[in-house]
Amino acid sequence: MTRWILVGGRVGLFAWLGVAAAAGAEPRTINGCRVEAATNCSFARFEKADLRGVDLSDASLHGAKMAGADLRDARLRGADLQVAVASGADLRGADCEGAHLFAIDLRGARLDGANLRGVNLQDAHLEGASLAGADLTGALLGTVRLDGATWTDGRVCASPSQGACR
Repeated sequence: MTRWILVGGRVGLFAWLGVAAAAGAEPRTINGCRVEAATNCSFARFEKADLRGVDLSDASLHGAKMAGADLRDARLRGADLQVAVASGADLRGADCEGAHLFAIDLRGARLDGANLRGVNLQDAHLEGASLAGADLTGALLGTVRLDGATWTDGRVCASPSQGACR
C-alpha cells in the first residue's frame, strides 16, 4: 500500500513522493536522499516532509533543510544535524540522544517530551521553541539562544536568554 505526501521547498517548487507504508518496506528516498539510519544526507531538503517515526540514527544531516518537517517520534540518536535549519519542525517525542545539534536553527520548533540527553546545542537557535517535558540531562547548552522558549518545566524564558533559561 502506498500513500502520497506533498513535500514543498520554496514557493512554486513541489514534488510528489510515493511513501511505502507497509512494515518492512524499502527505505524511501526524498529529494535524492535515502531516509534510513547511518545515511549521508548532508544539505538534503526535507522542508515540510512527513518523517514521523523514521530512524535516522547516526545519519549525517549536516546543513539539512528541515523547516516545518514532521519528525514526531523520529530516532535521531547520534545524528549530525550541525547548522541544519529545522525552524518550525515538530520533534515531539523524538529520540535525539547524543545528536550533534551545534548551531542548528530550531526557532519555533516543538521538542516537547523529546530525549535530548547529551546533545550539543552550543550556538543553536531555539528562540520561541517548546521544550516542555524534554530531557536535557548532560546536554551542552553553551551559547544556545532561548529567548521566548518554553523550558522543560513549562516556564517561558526571558529575553535575552543565552546558555540558560532566565
